[in-house]
Amino acid sequence: MTATSRAIRSSTTRPVATLLLATTSVALAVSFSRVFEAGEYLPGLVSVALVAHVVAFIMRQRTVPTLAALIVQLALVYVFNAWIHVRDTLWFGLPLGRTWTEVSARIGESADLLGDVTPPLEFATGFGFVAGLAVGAAAVLADAFAFRAAGRGEALVPSSVVFAVAAIVGEDRHRLLVTVLWFTTAIVAVATLRRSRALPATIALAATIAILSAWIGPRLPGADAEALIGRDADSGRIVEPLVDVRGRLGDRSDTVLFRVVSDRPAYWRLTSLAEFDGTTWGIKDEELDGAGGRLAIGADPSSSWFVTQTVTIENLRGNLTPAAHEATELRAASRSLYYALESGTLLVSGTDLATSDSYTIVSAVADPPPFVLDSASSLAPPSTRYLDYPDNDEMRALGDIARDITAGSATGYQAAIDLQTFFRDNFTYSLDVPALEGDDAYLDFLERGSGYCEQFASTFAAMARAIGLPSRVAIGFTPGESNGQGSYTVRSQHAHAWPEVWFDGLGWLMFEPTPGRGAPDRGYTGVEPQQDESTPAPVATTVAPTTTIAVAPSTTVSSGATPTTLPGQSNNDLVAAPSDSGPNGLVVIFVILMLVALAWPVVVRLLVSRAARTTTVPPLLILWRRLLAEEGFGRGSELTPSEIARELNRTGTDDDVADRVALAVERLLFAERSPSPDELEALTAAVEARIQHRRTLKVLPARRRVMRHLSPSAAMELAGLRSATEI
Repeated sequence: MTATSRAIRSSTTRPVATLLLATTSVALAVSFSRVFEAGEYLPGLVSVALVAHVVAFIMRQRTVPTLAALIVQLALVYVFNAWIHVRDTLWFGLPLGRTWTEVSARIGESADLLGDVTPPLEFATGFGFVAGLAVGAAAVLADAFAFRAAGRGEALVPSSVVFAVAAIVGEDRHRLLVTVLWFTTAIVAVATLRRSRALPATIALAATIAILSAWIGPRLPGADAEALIGRDADSGRIVEPLVDVRGRLGDRSDTVLFRVVSDRPAYWRLTSLAEFDGTTWGIKDEELDGAGGRLAIGADPSSSWFVTQTVTIENLRGNLTPAAHEATELRAASRSLYYALESGTLLVSGTDLATSDSYTIVSAVADPPPFVLDSASSLAPPSTRYLDYPDNDEMRALGDIARDITAGSATGYQAAIDLQTFFRDNFTYSLDVPALEGDDAYLDFLERGSGYCEQFASTFAAMARAIGLPSRVAIGFTPGESNGQGSYTVRSQHAHAWPEVWFDGLGWLMFEPTPGRGAPDRGYTGVEPQQDESTPAPVATTVAPTTTIAVAPSTTVSSGATPTTLPGQSNNDLVAAPSDSGPNGLVVIFVILMLVALAWPVVVRLLVSRAARTTTVPPLLILWRRLLAEEGFGRGSELTPSEIARELNRTGTDDDVADRVALAVERLLFAERSPSPDELEALTAAVEARIQHRRTLKVLPARRRVMRHLSPSAAMELAGLRSATEI
């Protein structure tokens, strides 16, 4: 064994090298003080890091093959994290199906909170479990790079990636402390791996660097500036299914809620509100809980137009999903969707909407000609509740006013148009009005003569019920900003409310009493398309805005609901919704293992190539070791190279390659005579030819041939970069 190989082997097998590398993983665990409360997370993450390194050290001492060792170590990291977080689900220490279900549920719940929570986070959640997996995996990979792949600086790559992620998502606390701690331990570990005898000097150098960093860092220009990667104060908007005549539906900020690519503009509807108590309009929980798979039946093409829209969510949250009314076909969706048929509400399954959620919907938008509406009655609504309104003094007065307005109306449609005209001709739209208070808010609004869309929509609907027209209030958004090429950007300022009236045989039709607003291509309303085109107010950056506009009934979908139909299916062929407990654990593990198996041979090849470029062993010795490894020779150093060559010649090979190389090696070792470039080239060509011949004979055992592609240790030995003998 050469001095160089002895130094390398000594530095990679001494326990002190493992211990120092483990300190870097411990420092990584400590860095999560910016994410979690110290009293909760520190024992768990530090123990994960130490357990990972101890197991890795034991497996190296037992010479467990690399791939098998990695699989076992990562599995133990998962088991140990499960023991920390969900130990009551383990079966005699084994994480079975219920463990995976619990872990998936916790991670899913935590993922749903991303953007809505800020550190310090609770460690006993999915966030803590993921952090434990990250620290454990970084420790396992660091050990593999350092001691199995002959990497030094590469051993810090996994830890540095996790450290950077924790720094990005964490609070700006302990920043200097954790940074100095991690860099100090990293410098000591790498320096020790490179030169094991320089440990005292390395520690002194690292301590000096740490002190200078602690003093210089805070004094650098821009050290106190805000982070380049920060949290958006606006974490999302929820438009709750509730309209109060005294309240506002939303703000007028420029927050982008979603984007739509559509072949034509429309009002993007969220839901309709049928429950009226004299002040507010809402929707019953059971109406949304009963959402299922049946979409609206295709409308009559003679009185409707169709719009295909692809909606991509940005900052809209909640279960309600925008779409033109009424949804008749689901083309594609990133999440399972449900449909409440009577209210015309499209809901996302499981958790709330999230950024990048996307779906493509075909909707039928009713636009019957006025002569058809004049002949339509309004006597058979889906329920009598669409005619309910309180019997009190204010409602009776409101009914009297409605009857005066519609006294000359010959049909229900004409009555709805007269109510719409009354508001559009005699009122003004304004957000700069005082809030309505008291028990007569509707009458106060009529007397004031100005207000916002919720007041126009709810007052119209209440008046319509008073004169016998089934009505409700819909909430959603106007088309949004168009780029002129079929793309619409919908912001908070585009939130809108409008009334809908029932006509037998035609269904629910919207009207637009709000001045300055008008739905596209709704000719029967007689209103030109209009929306808010004013400059939106930016979101305040000093105080984070609320994510809830109003308090309203829950919009959670029942567990027994079924998703909307998919392309090519009838409305009766329903598809089961995906489980909220996450994908099957065995499938996920199988996919991960397959990816590792496919990528690992490439990694092994790269590691061997790197070792060949950085080795200091003479090329002749590498050639000799390679010949011995390919011949399967593994005896000790009691034989001279010439004696080894004679042993190799007994295998029946007729050439003298082994003798020639052995002679050159003895001259190098004992006479310090290196072969000339031409001699080395000739020997290399001869060895290559012999190796190729021996490979065709499959001299090496099958296990050895396979491991040359999977084990960095075996691959380096067969490449002559490591020796099974003393030479």
